[in-house]
Amino acid sequence: MWSSNDTRPRVMAYVRRDSRLVADQIRPFQTRDILWLTINGMTIVNFYRQNDERDALNTLLRWAVPERCLVAGDFNARHNSWQTGQATNRGQEIAGWASESDLDLLNTPDIPTNPHGNTIDLAFTNMPLAEATVEDHLATSSDHFTLSLTFPDIKATPSQPGKIRVTTEDELKRFVEIVELGATEIPTTGSTSKELDELASSLVCLLTSAAKAAGRPARKGGRPAPWWTEECAVAVAAFRAIRRLYPVGFSQDVQIAKRDFHRIVRRAKRQYWRNLIDSFSSSSAVFKAVRWLKSPGAFQQCWIATL
Repeated sequence: MWSSNDTRPRVMAYVRRDSRLVADQIRPFQTRDILWLTINGMTIVNFYRQNDERDALNTLLRWAVPERCLVAGDFNARHNSWQTGQATNRGQEIAGWASESDLDLLNTPDIPTNPHGNTIDLAFTNMPLAEATVEDHLATSSDHFTLSLTFPDIKATPSQPGKIRVTTEDELKRFVEIVELGATEIPTTGSTSKELDELASSLVCLLTSAAKAAGRPARKGGRPAPWWTEECAVAVAAFRAIRRLYPVGFSQDVQIAKRDFHRIVRRAKRQYWRNLIDSFSSSSAVFKAVRWLKSPGAFQQCWIATL
């Protein structure tokens, strides 16, 4: 845990919540300037080096680069591999490390990554057909341009099976019958760790099988948000149409369509809440609206506990 500006992390990453993405963080070294992630068998390294600091770069140079790896970040160094001119701030060491590690530079030489005309945000990989694009039109409130990276050979993991609902009286009755029948085949005693593990595994398998046989798949869906309007539907349809033309998402047209869609949604929400508040005529109306809007929360009572 960090406690001050001198210890806080200086790199971060967001990973989309998707059942087809299996992401994990690894920590081969303790450092606040390098973040290691594994996503679907690919190692992604987010690197930051402030000016000519040595610790982060020393750590990276002695790390063994695995297969299917991407290393990207602010290297704050120059070398003629990525910017014409004299090597500075250990640029020669970085270029040598990349060559020895069989890493290819994705940057196009002499394409600046900041408004000062320098190419200091670099991306290296040992994955074929990868590409990097400097998206200088994106406004990210940073003094660096966005470096977009694409990897065409990344494969998604198979989708995980969804949850099962067992809620109606008939479903619960059937579930109990299946569990009672299957419980006769499970040993009731166990003294060793192995026997207890086998008992626990058998119970989990029995309950899971019974739920699948008696219940039904939980399907996400339902009615749209109360503030959703026809204008919102038209805007999101236009945004999706442009996204289909640029599936990678790194395009000025996509960014403009996304901005317009968000603006329309904000306006619809604002108008909805304004109309709702204006419609209140008594404290009981406010109470009903608050109860209706309150989310039940993500953690509901487990159906097993009701048996």
